[in-house]
Amino acid sequence: MRAEVLMYDGIAEMDALLTFDVLARARLLGADVEPVLVTADGRPEVTGCYGTRFGGLARWDASRADALLVAGGWDLDVIEASPLPVLLRTFKEQAGERLLMCGIDSGALLFGAAGLLTGRPATTYRPDMEYLARWAEVVDARIVDDGDLVTSGSGWLAGLDLGLYLVAERLGAPRLAVEIERFIGHDRRGTVWRR
Repeated sequence: MRAEVLMYDGIAEMDALLTFDVLARARLLGADVEPVLVTADGRPEVTGCYGTRFGGLARWDASRADALLVAGGWDLDVIEASPLPVLLRTFKEQAGERLLMCGIDSGALLFGAAGLLTGRPATTYRPDMEYLARWAEVVDARIVDDGDLVTSGSGWLAGLDLGLYLVAERLGAPRLAVEIERFIGHDRRGTVWRR
């Protein structure tokens, strides 16, 4: 699985990097996963919401990506001031049904603004649930799995929860997920909702 973690100016560093870290650890332990930090426009550098600069980023590639992971950040500003939601919709159209879309915490709002959640269940960061309801059927669960859409809404640890869920369920490696849990000192918990 090539898992492209979308980076953009204003991204919540922890959300994106915790998921990336879990998947990178899984790769080191033998899982068939390749996490890659990418940008939509090919810029090699972005700045996170707390001022952290990330460099050496690749351009996303719809022909190669198996999963697109989108973290939250200063989402309302991003939604209102950037072309990112339109680019997300275009990327999904190019990649087709095989692409697994993953919203990390308030990253689900970007999928909503892109028109990718209409009539679908999703979760997000609790303070953003009312906003998410503009587009999606909001489910108050830690993980919501709706086939080609998986969202995680557990707050600051959403990135860990999503990464561990992907390792256990999508990579079919639950024992490896437990090994990573022990290594990082975080146990999965909370409700997983599936259609």
